[in-house]
Amino acid sequence: MNYAVIGYPIKHTLSPVIHDANFKALNVESDYMALEVTPEELGDIKALVNEYNLSGFNVTVPHKEKIMKHLDWIAPAAEKIGAVNTVHVKDGRYCGYNTDITGYMKAFNDAFGTGCRRVLILGAGGAAKAVYRAHADNGDEVTVIARRRESFESFKTADFNGVLNTEFTGGSYDAVINATPLGLKGEDVFEAFQLDTSFITDDTAGMDLIYNPAVTPFMNYFNNNANGLGMLVNQALDAFEIWTGKQGSNKTVQTALQQYMEERK
Repeated sequence: MNYAVIGYPIKHTLSPVIHDANFKALNVESDYMALEVTPEELGDIKALVNEYNLSGFNVTVPHKEKIMKHLDWIAPAAEKIGAVNTVHVKDGRYCGYNTDITGYMKAFNDAFGTGCRRVLILGAGGAAKAVYRAHADNGDEVTVIARRRESFESFKTADFNGVLNTEFTGGSYDAVINATPLGLKGEDVFEAFQLDTSFITDDTAGMDLIYNPAVTPFMNYFNNNANGLGMLVNQALDAFEIWTGKQGSNKTVQTALQQYMEERK
């Protein structure tokens, strides 16, 4: 069986390292590849699946929302937040799931501990929707900042609180999450959003969903910070189980990632 991750850009992804490690450890004969799919090419996703004989695929930016219209069935949790990051192709049916929610929250709690917080999310795309739902379900007070008002349209929930970057006036937050791709190429998300960072204190936690590079300009604003590698690993393990019915190993994945990083130095 073959699997893949689709996105644009995709060169930064570590998903093949993660999934190949679990396939090898469990003696599952499968190939996992990274496929660069532009927004214009997403409409041909079923042809791509047939070309590579895929049994499933992960979905990353910028396709987590747009992929939904190409699916035959969507899990209630994914439907609720309006984003899919995992697709299982079974008996010709395309089934969508979102493993970002649980994967993210476990990573966040591992990095910063549990409890209720005031949370600020930068970005309003598919990743932001999963982060929002994770914190809202945790009972946190959540604010989302976007650069375009239309980005809020799919946040169909009564407890949603969103503001445009031009309307943001600061406030007090326990944690700030970068759910945008700004930082993949060294961009400063605060500069891009034109936000005054004086609201950040020594106690504010900062988590960037980006994991490669390991340290982004965003993270340098916070004494207590984390990148998105933990989330990537957690959501991948959940996706692996959806596809194979088998539980992957976090330890196996961490060992493979460490070895990969050392070889890249």
